[in-house]
Amino acid sequence: MRVIALTGGVGAGKSLVLSILENEYKAEVIKADEVAHELMKPGREGYVKIVETLGDHILKADGTIDRKILSQCIFRDDRIRKAVNEIIHPLVWKNIKGKISSSQAGLIVVEFAIMGEKAEVGYDEMWYIYASEPVRIRRLFENRGYEREHSERIIASQAKEADYLARCDRVIRNDGSIEEIRDQLAEILNNRGQNET
Repeated sequence: MRVIALTGGVGAGKSLVLSILENEYKAEVIKADEVAHELMKPGREGYVKIVETLGDHILKADGTIDRKILSQCIFRDDRIRKAVNEIIHPLVWKNIKGKISSSQAGLIVVEFAIMGEKAEVGYDEMWYIYASEPVRIRRLFENRGYEREHSERIIASQAKEADYLARCDRVIRNDGSIEEIRDQLAEILNNRGQNET
């Protein structure tokens, strides 16, 4: 089994790389953000702790967490962001560790976007998906309808390239064609990855 931690800023194209790994290399993909969403469903441990901490004003009429209100609270107040992170992050990584230990897959890819997260899941390598800022801004406009100023604000709030480079073992350049991505992945996984278990 080979476990890859995969990260990169918004608009870098992590989804494309994950899709290729899943469809062409039969990787099991685990997305930290999706795990976090699951843990914030009613009755789950993350849900209970967040409602205890922030109060029921963050809930919709049906009792689910209103993610828009939660996001606004986190964005406005660093103390709230820190409190939510301290609740959710340990639960996320514990859940992911469980998924890895019970998996039968030969290749597992754990994707997470926030560089500050401690992805302590026993990964073999961490990959940084890189794309230039102009490419990321264009993608965010085309795929999500974000205006330039909004995209620039999000990018500025995330980890800097130097932070990614300092922590990651490999850089996958994703500002060219899809074939260039495939070539990079093939070189890593076919030539060097087959005997690494």
